[in-house]
Amino acid sequence: MHGSIRDRLEDLLATRGVAASDQGLAHHLSACQECSSELKAMRAQSELLAALRPPATAEPAPGFYGRVIQRIEESAKDSIWAAFIYSPFSKRVMYASLTLAVMLGTYVIAQESRDGHLQERVIAQSLHYDAPVVGDQAQQRDAVLANFASH
Repeated sequence: MHGSIRDRLEDLLATRGVAASDQGLAHHLSACQECSSELKAMRAQSELLAALRPPATAEPAPGFYGRVIQRIEESAKDSIWAAFIYSPFSKRVMYASLTLAVMLGTYVIAQESRDGHLQERVIAQSLHYDAPVVGDQAQQRDAVLANFASH
């Protein structure tokens, strides 16, 4: 398809014919078989797509949305997980588990900070203290163990 047709393609498809002011375009379409056949094919496809479009006044039948919601709820109840998710007992178990996890986490953090283990680990990591590995075999082993213990 040539550039002059491509630039005006939307206008050509929206109207049936070429406007009187576009005599050059009309001359090109009459002379170029490729452009005119491609434009006819595009118009045919446009008409087929327009036939698939529902009329603007088409409304769903009364109660359509209610039936859709009802089917969604029915399919959700059929799931095996629905017994666990939607039952009041399972909700209580989930809340109790979450509360227990928060309480245990708080206890562990409090104990670690009270005993000083948490602070020692943070200080050792911030100092990044590494004992040099030099000397005889016993001193090297001690230095490696000290480095390993500090990390």
